[in-house]
Amino acid sequence: MRGHSALLSALVERWRPETHTFHLPVGEVTVTLEDVTYILGLPVNGEPVTGRTDSSHQFLVENCITCFGREPGPQDHVLGKVNLAWIRRCRDTEPCDTQESIERYVRAHIFCMFGTVVFPDKSTTSLNSKFLPLLRDFHRIPHYSGVIGLDIQYIYRGLLRILGDDSMTWELTIRIIFLIGLLVTNVQFIWPPYMGVGVPDDLAPHLFLCFTQSPLVSLECIEWHLIDRVRRQFGMQQLPPGPAFDLGRDHCKRLTGAQNHDWGEIYSQWLTDGELTAITHYS
Repeated sequence: MRGHSALLSALVERWRPETHTFHLPVGEVTVTLEDVTYILGLPVNGEPVTGRTDSSHQFLVENCITCFGREPGPQDHVLGKVNLAWIRRCRDTEPCDTQESIERYVRAHIFCMFGTVVFPDKSTTSLNSKFLPLLRDFHRIPHYSGVIGLDIQYIYRGLLRILGDDSMTWELTIRIIFLIGLLVTNVQFIWPPYMGVGVPDDLAPHLFLCFTQSPLVSLECIEWHLIDRVRRQFGMQQLPPGPAFDLGRDHCKRLTGAQNHDWGEIYSQWLTDGELTAITHYS
């Protein structure tokens, strides 16, 4: 995809942070839960990803020992981030001869995937320790739904930072184009790209959640799934959309400086009273 800077620049210029959509000549399009479900095969129904973020050295070390059975050295972490090279060494040296060793291997591999595929930054060499508690309970990992929301939130926020001349890379924009999953021909813009495409049996019963307007809550991140503006991506007639939902002060928070917050408590209203509106062919 390198060498397409003009195309990528044009897409970024057409991104509207107020609605989280690309404003194209054919209409508004965006990344939805459906795109991430079909492309990444992640669940959309399960426990929300929430908990505590703590930038202390003790928090990082204790979670590394619990997840990987080892304590990182001084050169293996910095400013609350874990060096992915150290995580790979932990993974690649696991003998996998016991259930505990296999679980440590899987945790390390998932953490590496977080840092290089799902939530990469400019360096792709480290990842925030805030994700470590999600891996502590091995048998709880498959029940999280928030990873899919996290990926969409990462894309939305990455575009905001690109517009703000932050240090995000063009590789992020390439991922955005890929995740949109929309096909364009010389004569027609194909809105529903997944007609006739199947998903694993364990994901199919939950696809109805892709048709909902709802908050996406993961740790300090809150975004809104505004599919009423892109109904044609779901094979529906586009109606006049409502106003963009205002998340107020909870929107676009970024972790800077020392952190010690319980996001489950701070965002309890979104976890218990969050609005969930289904979009149907008749609404």
